[in-house]
Amino acid sequence: MKAIVHQGSGMAGVKLADMPVSALGPRDVRVKLKAAALNHRDIWTSLRRTADQPPVILGSDGAGLIDAVGPDVAGFRHGDPVMINSSQEWLSQSHVPEGEYGIGYKILGSPNHGTFAEFIVISCDQVEPKPAYMSFDDAAAISLVGLTTYRALFSEGRLKAGQTVVIPGIGGGAATQALLFAKCAGARVVVTSRSEAKLERARALGADLALPSDSDWANAVREFAGGRGADLVVDSVGKAIWTQAIGCLANGGRLITFGATSPGVVEVDLAHMFLHWKSIIGTTMGSRDEYRDMLAFAEAYKVKPVIDRRFKLERGAEAIAYLDTAQQMGKVVLEIG
Repeated sequence: MKAIVHQGSGMAGVKLADMPVSALGPRDVRVKLKAAALNHRDIWTSLRRTADQPPVILGSDGAGLIDAVGPDVAGFRHGDPVMINSSQEWLSQSHVPEGEYGIGYKILGSPNHGTFAEFIVISCDQVEPKPAYMSFDDAAAISLVGLTTYRALFSEGRLKAGQTVVIPGIGGGAATQALLFAKCAGARVVVTSRSEAKLERARALGADLALPSDSDWANAVREFAGGRGADLVVDSVGKAIWTQAIGCLANGGRLITFGATSPGVVEVDLAHMFLHWKSIIGTTMGSRDEYRDMLAFAEAYKVKPVIDRRFKLERGAEAIAYLDTAQQMGKVVLEIG
């Protein structure tokens, strides 16, 4: 089958290749993929792998049709439209999964083969029925960022209607999805970006306040919230916004971090944190229970992800290079087949 793999060093190791389809285990399903979606994880995986490692199929998000089922699989049959949950080996909702990241708990797309391919063989525990209102592109695009932001906003962030949430760096798939979910929950949403075009698009998507990243947005957030500050910051940027993100929080506010597109070591004034009852909470992905809750939430409000661009599978390397430019507003999708 055709697949986008990484083998070699850095971004130059991303290429189209022929790969075998894995054997079907007793509780596995084989999915004929119709769409897959990119994440920054695909870039980071490419940059971190070394030339001596075997080829791995990239991709964490996908949706398609059941093509075959193992003998012990119940509830799925040939032709069923499904979507892939890339959060592996974390079924029941819990504060953290069993095992360390990458050891026990894994995210699809390295070390296990991912979704940038014509087929994937995966445990039946990792697929869910595709909501009828979503296209295959929608289902692929919402999967990882939907789970990540749902857990960040609700399981860990405890967001309630009427609260103020700040989403720095609007434009990325996760940040954009967080905006959509937060608005459905009745929150007041503030976003930041270096791009005026992205700020304008965020306003059209429902952002209550859209601020330039190079402004004093921490003070603007506090003014917007009546001098109190934000209840929640949902951050995937990291170091570049850290000081303002903590500074904009209200007493008892929570900073949820699940990414670092601007990596590096940050400093924290501990006295400021404990004297104002502020919290920093790290989270990655979520459980199957939360994935199902996310899908039910999305279906209740008929939420569709924002899709920026679509590429054919054969142009997967070009799609990853485009994602690396940070020009997108929403998700980048690969169309397959």
